[in-house]
Amino acid sequence: TPSSPELVCSVSVSFDRCKITAVTCTCGNKDIFYCAHVVALSLYRVRKPEQVKLHLPISETLFQMSRDQLQKFVQYLISVHHTEVLPTAQKLADEILSQNSEINQVHGTGAPDPTAGASVDDENCWHLDEEQVQEQVKLFLSQGGYHGSGKQLNLLFSKVREMLKMRDSNGARMLTLITEQFMADPRLALWRQQGTTMTDKYRQLWDELGGALWMCIVLNPHCKPEQKLSWLRQLRRWNSVDVCPWEDGNHVNELPNLTHSLPQGAHGNQDCSSVVSRADLQRMPVQRLLGDGESYMALAVETALIGLGQQRVMPDGLYAQEKVCRNEEQLLAKLQEVELDDSLVKIFRKQAVFLLEAGPYSGLGEIVHRESVPMHTFARYLFTSLLPHDAELAYKIALRAMR
Repeated sequence: TPSSPELVCSVSVSFDRCKITAVTCTCGNKDIFYCAHVVALSLYRVRKPEQVKLHLPISETLFQMSRDQLQKFVQYLISVHHTEVLPTAQKLADEILSQNSEINQVHGTGAPDPTAGASVDDENCWHLDEEQVQEQVKLFLSQGGYHGSGKQLNLLFSKVREMLKMRDSNGARMLTLITEQFMADPRLALWRQQGTTMTDKYRQLWDELGGALWMCIVLNPHCKPEQKLSWLRQLRRWNSVDVCPWEDGNHVNELPNLTHSLPQGAHGNQDCSSVVSRADLQRMPVQRLLGDGESYMALAVETALIGLGQQRVMPDGLYAQEKVCRNEEQLLAKLQEVELDDSLVKIFRKQAVFLLEAGPYSGLGEIVHRESVPMHTFARYLFTSLLPHDAELAYKIALRAMR
């Protein structure tokens, strides 16, 4: 307001190889993201670099000072921040004056310099206030009964998705911090002790956390193998914790699984697994996998049809079953947005024939396990899509689904 005094903030930004690695601001803003003053300084530095003072590492500045200047620098620093730095300054002075101290084992004038940045071989990443991320998530989880907390957590998830899209390494760091706070939520232990299930809204957050975001991270083709191994170890550690919620909503480890009877490849073919391994070793670019006249749209549609048509077990638990149906409906809704051309109709015909003739590995095969996921919704979509183009095949699909 005009009557309030103008607030003057001291802002500093450290950067390394074109990335902001550390920020400080005296405004006192407690948020995960940069405050307005840091953003303003960064933009001003980009537009008018000659008007923003760039400081050398503090070790370089100290090297240029004389003995009198060094003494004056230290004494003024202690005077300005008397209560904060005096105990540390006195301790360091005692260690420096002691010949046998650890600090004197470093020869010459070498000493740590946090302003010098990382070495060339070290990884550099954008600044992320990890403490603020943890505090914010902890606060949102403590307000579990309120609608706003779930909205805020979904905004954090959206931020992680944005980071992953930009290939920002902080995406995995931020998701790790969020997951740790979810695992530390005291309600998990309470629900387990009482034998009650978590609320639907809370389980949806867990689905987004583990079933979507972590899956995007571990399947990221741009990450290094050592990163994948590190995430795998971390996920296994979380999974071994007693309070870690199960995907199906029940704390039952032995669930019926049709895949136990399929030790071969994805379609029961023993040669399939070796083909997949060879393709993985070759690491062929996606463009080279396209055949003549093929498109990414055609591959995506065919992949969706293969996934929807496979015979798979219906999980235990009402919530897990609803989740399966909901995911199927969402995928079918995406498919219905695609306008079928001649090439896509050929794919539909080919996959429909495969489903009818694929035996027990097809959800529309002649033998269907009694615990498999129903195919009625998917069969209806195939029927309506094929009917204008191949009525005989469409009715074969419909009759097979109705038996």
